[in-house]
Amino acid sequence: MKFWKGGVSYPFKSHDSWFLAENIRWGKFAATTDIKALVDQVNREDLWREAAKDLGVAAADIPASSSRGVETFFDGKIFDPANPSAYLDSLKIKASA
Repeated sequence: MKFWKGGVSYPFKSHDSWFLAENIRWGKFAATTDIKALVDQVNREDLWREAAKDLGVAAADIPASSSRGVETFFDGKIFDPANPSAYLDSLKIKASA
């Protein structure tokens, strides 16, 4: 397991979107939460990129995109950061009302 290659420490906006979707799933955030707007407001990938530049990280080791794209999880569920509500709708287990 490597903790320094492949962008593992990069603050992908797609990961932030999934974290927020899970918080909505479990009732920690309102279902009406604008995930994209909140992620755009709080994500600081600019700081990661600045630190990487200061440390001399090779450009090839810096993610080209703020999204890892569509993710398929071990249970077959699909998370598309462009459509988190579809992921939430696909889940059978959620917080009870």
